[in-house]
Amino acid sequence: MRRSSPVGLIVLAVFAGTTAADEPPYPHKSFKAERFGTGARSYWLFEPAEPRPEKAPLVAFHHGWLAVNPGVYGAWIEHLARRGNIVIFPRYQADWTTRPAEFLPNAAAAIRDALDVLEGAPGRVRPDRGRFALIGHSAGGNLAALLAASAEDEDLPRPRAVIALVPGEVRALRGPSLAAIPAETLLVVVAAEHDLIVGDHRARQIYAEASAVPASRKEYVYYRTDRRGPVSLVADHLAPTAGLSRLDSGEGPMRVQQMDRAVVDVLDRWGFWRIADLTMAAAFRGEDLDATSPRFADLGRWGDGRTVLGPIVGDDLERIPRVFPTNGPRLIPWRPEEFARRVGLERP
Repeated sequence: MRRSSPVGLIVLAVFAGTTAADEPPYPHKSFKAERFGTGARSYWLFEPAEPRPEKAPLVAFHHGWLAVNPGVYGAWIEHLARRGNIVIFPRYQADWTTRPAEFLPNAAAAIRDALDVLEGAPGRVRPDRGRFALIGHSAGGNLAALLAASAEDEDLPRPRAVIALVPGEVRALRGPSLAAIPAETLLVVVAAEHDLIVGDHRARQIYAEASAVPASRKEYVYYRTDRRGPVSLVADHLAPTAGLSRLDSGEGPMRVQQMDRAVVDVLDRWGFWRIADLTMAAAFRGEDLDATSPRFADLGRWGDGRTVLGPIVGDDLERIPRVFPTNGPRLIPWRPEEFARRVGLERP
């Protein structure tokens, strides 16, 4: 086994959870949360508890650009852990000065270190390397796809499922080639109708360039806004965030704004979380997506019986609407000094 240097335990906590009335009971009453290390190669590790399984599937969950605080996605992380998954949350960027070219090696190093901890330390839930999935949002969605393409080179388990939510690039990189994503991977790429940050350019690029993955094993999902119910469901760039104050680490230059926008709603529970659960279950059973993906479009009904407007799901991009602007407004080009000036930060 390849070993990496432990980056050190920082925080340990055990959280008892709650189950929403519209969900079946979780198989685990709580989950354990620990933080390892500092800086761009640090990470959080979440393990199911009460009862603690001997072995569990492994999910690497990648945040969006500067959303380094696990509280921004905490409700989804809790959902994954209490369903019986180990969740690794790589930080991959120390702050806004971390270069995009460093994201992939930083995330890979964190995952390798977490595997060493899980496989070598006593009292840990052992990771099932044969059931490994990558989930990512925004820059993290792009990173999930790049990690899938480079898993062998980075000495990572081969991912069985990749869920890339509204993926975007802070800066376009030359590699790795997405054609290297293995043919047996189940790939789901998500775009959102009112994503004014990244549009759908990178989402379509990832779907098309993952050329080794056959159509039966990948789906493109286009979420739509529905304002007809008692609560508006807005399919925008921040829709996949799902805040949980108990996991708020207090970090991140835009923490307050991110936590305020990280509302948990139908798009989360019956949309993003559900398609990830369904995709991982199919992948770990060795199945294609053909029998599973029709369920992606079902978001349930409003209280008056009307169907919630579900996403458009398909493998023919010509038949799926575009997001405008297709590549976002490009308001934050990758120039650290310019970004610092716009958000009022100063380089240390």
